[in-house]
Amino acid sequence: MRFINGRLVFGLVILVAGVLLLLNNLNIGVQINIRDLLQYWPVIPLILGLNWLFLSFGSSSGVEGSKAYFSWGQFITSLIVIAFGAVYLGRNLGLFDFDTAIFWNMVWPLILILIGFSLLRGRSVTSGGAGRVSIMSGSKVGGSQPWKLESGSYFALMGGIEIDLTAAVIAEGETVIDLTAIMGGIEVKVPPGMPITGEGSAILGGVTFLGQEDGGIVGGRRFETNLAAGTEKLVRVQARAIMGGVEIKEAR
Repeated sequence: MRFINGRLVFGLVILVAGVLLLLNNLNIGVQINIRDLLQYWPVIPLILGLNWLFLSFGSSSGVEGSKAYFSWGQFITSLIVIAFGAVYLGRNLGLFDFDTAIFWNMVWPLILILIGFSLLRGRSVTSGGAGRVSIMSGSKVGGSQPWKLESGSYFALMGGIEIDLTAAVIAEGETVIDLTAIMGGIEVKVPPGMPITGEGSAILGGVTFLGQEDGGIVGGRRFETNLAAGTEKLVRVQARAIMGGVEIKEAR
């Protein structure tokens, strides 16, 4: 379910502002003080925050049917944005006197706490030589030739990593790949029908799983596909993006 499209909100606000300014300049109708009009700008984040609050409780549809989900990341983001809009709107309208520095002094430490928690959570992955580190550079793993996929960690800092699993040889049991992108990006290509499960979290970034994206100030969601009873080979993904992005998509 989509409650309100953010693009439509901004479009409607800009359209109304343009019409009011045109009428004001042509001396048609009530004269508008631009400063008085601008004091209502916090209504925009307030509406968007309420929209994200509704969207945090929803359902996704796929080949395995419709599934209900709760996006804790989108829920936290909505609360922060709603608080932001309410604080500035109330202050602009004179409903209360609030030092906005207090708001930001609470938000930024909270974001740092969430970043630290995001980096610490998840299963520790250690293996001999598996994984890749990319710092201010780019690298590619896999390709069209068969190669053995092992559990490992992939870390991109202001760089990028591309992982191609289309020809990967996967051992029986569970293979864990841990993905961390900080001010960078990681892209994983998987063949159609590959059993995958895992979870992704984002802080000021985004995580996309087979076209389903979650992100913003805080984002996070569990995902799984092509799971069936008796699955012998399973890839578990632990993805986190901090001011960056992680995308898992089917190879074309």
